[in-house]
Amino acid sequence: MGRREDDDREKLSWREIDNLRNRSRHVSRDSGSYRERTLKTDWARKQHLREAEKFFQGKKGSEAYKKARAALDEKYGTSEFPGALSLFIQEFGIPDDWGLLLLVLDTANPDWIRRALAVMKEMAPKRSLLEQKGFKGKVRVIASATKDRSLREECEKILETL
Repeated sequence: MGRREDDDREKLSWREIDNLRNRSRHVSRDSGSYRERTLKTDWARKQHLREAEKFFQGKKGSEAYKKARAALDEKYGTSEFPGALSLFIQEFGIPDDWGLLLLVLDTANPDWIRRALAVMKEMAPKRSLLEQKGFKGKVRVIASATKDRSLREECEKILETL
């Protein structure tokens, strides 16, 4: 008799079955596919990380820093470079970027060179072997080419420690 009772019961259509599944607490109510939601959350996470990086970088995360840095790259090797570097150092201080410090070493200002050498001396052990050799060579050139006796002595001290 159990079989007969099952036949008398009204069967659910596929639409009704799907609707029952959609009411489940295990099914998301958000519109869009899982992939779309994932892409949105990944984008938002990356956006928040970018904003956090800018915050912790301080002035270096600003547009003004990026423009000043780009101006230095553009004006390197021209007569406008020392002026652009002067403005950069006044606003942002001596850089802590290895590549930019190398550009500072090419200037004629002994004070900037001293400050750049001090920063690079601290960074050198963490740099690659090739960069360390390049730094030593640069310091040797500065020591032999400068007319500033104290700068020459400072270069010789750095060479001894490296």
